[in-house]
Amino acid sequence: MAQRNANLWSCIASRLTAIAHTRAGAFRWGVIVLLTLIWIGGGMYYWWDRGWLEALYLTVGAVGMWDDYFGAQDTTLQVVRYAAIAVPVVGLLFAFSGQLGRSLARLFNLGASHHVVIAGDSPAALSLALDCRRYKDSVILLAEGLPDETALGLRRKGITVLEGDAAHLETLRTARAHHAAHVVAFEPDDTANLQIEAAVRRLIGDGKRRPPIGVHVSTRSSLLLKEAREMRSMQMRRGKNAAPPIDPKPFSLEELAGRALIQHESQTLLSLAQQLGQDRVHVVFFGFDQGAEAVAERILVSLWSAHFEAPRITVLAPNHEAVAAGFQARHREAFAHPQVWSADIQFLPFDWDAASITDDLLGEIEQARGKPTAVVVSTGADPGNIHLAIALKRACNRGGRWPVPIYMRETSQSEFSKEYAKGDETEELDAYLQAFGGHQSTATRARIINGSLDRGAAVAHEHYNKGLGKRDAMSMKELQSAMKDWGDVLETYRAANRAVSDAAMTKLWDAGWRPVAKGEKGDTAPTVPDEIMERMAKREHDRWMAERLVSGWRPTAPNEKRNNDLMIHDKIVPWDALSEADKNNDVVQVRASMDVARVTHKDGFVKR
Repeated sequence: MAQRNANLWSCIASRLTAIAHTRAGAFRWGVIVLLTLIWIGGGMYYWWDRGWLEALYLTVGAVGMWDDYFGAQDTTLQVVRYAAIAVPVVGLLFAFSGQLGRSLARLFNLGASHHVVIAGDSPAALSLALDCRRYKDSVILLAEGLPDETALGLRRKGITVLEGDAAHLETLRTARAHHAAHVVAFEPDDTANLQIEAAVRRLIGDGKRRPPIGVHVSTRSSLLLKEAREMRSMQMRRGKNAAPPIDPKPFSLEELAGRALIQHESQTLLSLAQQLGQDRVHVVFFGFDQGAEAVAERILVSLWSAHFEAPRITVLAPNHEAVAAGFQARHREAFAHPQVWSADIQFLPFDWDAASITDDLLGEIEQARGKPTAVVVSTGADPGNIHLAIALKRACNRGGRWPVPIYMRETSQSEFSKEYAKGDETEELDAYLQAFGGHQSTATRARIINGSLDRGAAVAHEHYNKGLGKRDAMSMKELQSAMKDWGDVLETYRAANRAVSDAAMTKLWDAGWRPVAKGEKGDTAPTVPDEIMERMAKREHDRWMAERLVSGWRPTAPNEKRNNDLMIHDKIVPWDALSEADKNNDVVQVRASMDVARVTHKDGFVKR
């Protein structure tokens, strides 16, 4: 199990918070009912011979212990009088225990440290808070306007909920953010999240933190995400001799969902393209919101196989010209250097609100771009995605027209996706639905706090940094230790190695391997056949150039040297223009992919 984020005081505060907000359950009511039955039942039984009204009067009188009760010698009377006193005493204790628990929880929170602070009240923020509690982290949630019932439910789980603006220093100070292990800025507004990061910096001031506080900043804008990561690199370069008190970690839910989808589905897409006799993986997008664009980026920088041509993307959207202009503006370098590579993406008009999915539409796409390998539905609204995905599935399966997976984006998992969009459940070649991107599976402790999707990227960086491709495969202990130095890697290299990690399963497929299925025994050290190594290395160089260009880098001009600040690189050239040493670096990355696959699929692999 991963290390728990909490100290003793915060653990106690979390437990008290949960106890204090748990309504009286069967045990509490059972105690009161039992005592009441002993009191009333015993008294009525003892005095019944005096008539029921007199018996009731004498029974109730047990509370005052007067007359026969005060000096009672009879066992029945003694039991009745103590039960009568216990009922109000126990009732008051239960009534005030919640308030007492809340007060003690606030007191113990004054000493909280190494905990998790989450700022935001979106469903994704709440999912992250609950997932952290499942791993016994102490969590303080900063939220404004959270419904009372929602806040009560969170507190019952042991989550401390504080109201206030997380961008204000005093709110963060109350949450002990300057002593936390992680602070997650998870507001829906990117600007607010950057303000929270700045407020944490001001709160800490010149203080020192060992290790630094991880400040995870959520961004919805892909451009802002890149700029925030480059800013982190500049801060690291400036402070080489002094460890910073915080470690900023910008992230995007859309990017996390896109990366997870490609890592999981790349082998499925390659196998299907081979089965359908296609010359490349071709993905058709219906809609192109931020989630769709994140998937498209991962396809362009990761899904490069030695057995196929470069990946192809076709986008259908009502305002296709505006969508195309926006994408090309955000990724100008991916279209500006056709001598090395130009993104194969085309935007076509289609308004799903004004037209139906017909055979004519599918035929037009085929004629313009060829048959697809997969379809992504991401229009910006979950209900619209479900409706369009169902219509597409029917059209694709009409006569077996497009027997492809339809990846339907959902920001929140629905009952429909749980029942009907679970992936391929039949052996025949047909179209099927698969949901992706739900915050329940994306906004998790593993992906945001622990950076689980970056484990493979850390291994890839270790390979490249130390030239490990020249020796035998790394041991599992070495693979696990590679993550320790990942925090010190500049964002420039992080971005490149994330793409290497996302492409690992593609290279594993190229080398003839697949992950073991349930019940199979596999090889834990897959190798690359010598006869295909050069082809794979050449394709890896093509993929690397695409990733650099999509990330905003450009080739150097004649007599110009590489410059990380200006994002120009002298290796963005065709394969034949590389030196033998540079070509060997691509061999290193091919071998790195095998170790990336090993660390992410520990059960092993078999020949496909």
